[in-house]
Amino acid sequence: MPRYPFILLLLLSLSAHAAIYKWVDENGKTQYSDKPPPTQTKSGITQLNTQGVAVSKTEGTLTPEQQAAKEAALAKQREDQQKQDEARRRDKALLNSFSNTKEIDALRDRNIEQLKATIQSDATRRESTEKRLEEYNKIADHFARAKKPIPQDVTDAIKQRRDELDKLDQEAQQKKQDIEDVKAKAEADKKRLLELQGAAHRQ
Repeated sequence: MPRYPFILLLLLSLSAHAAIYKWVDENGKTQYSDKPPPTQTKSGITQLNTQGVAVSKTEGTLTPEQQAAKEAALAKQREDQQKQDEARRRDKALLNSFSNTKEIDALRDRNIEQLKATIQSDATRRESTEKRLEEYNKIADHFARAKKPIPQDVTDAIKQRRDELDKLDQEAQQKKQDIEDVKAKAEADKKRLLELQGAAHRQ
């Protein structure tokens, strides 16, 4: 018996609210039934209405590679959505915090002054640490000239002061970079604020 008349009879025998399911079995043959197969199929299951029109389709079983690709795509979608949400949050905060670019400049200048004050304070600490290191080096030289072992506490103190100087130098370098970052952020914020205000005026 030809398949299409069978499908037609099956559709005609269903009630107005019934559905028919279509899938490809493990032998590659297309199957139709008023009940879905008990297990998922490789090609998925298509649900047809009484007119034979597809109304829904389930996803078939995936290979490990397909599953990994799907999960990667979903992760990328979530990441993109998070970036969009974060961008909207930043835009809202920008509009709520500033009414003009001069206010952004004022905040920039305050932040830079604070960083410069910290740099100056660290410079004073560095000068004091250098003096103390010089004193301990003199003590170490005294023992060395006398051909005596340098006391462990002196050696430890020298290392501690050198480490402190290295840390202060790194912090000073970071503070200088922070100043550049503050300047760059202020410029970006001013540009974005003008864009948002311009868009609001055009609406």
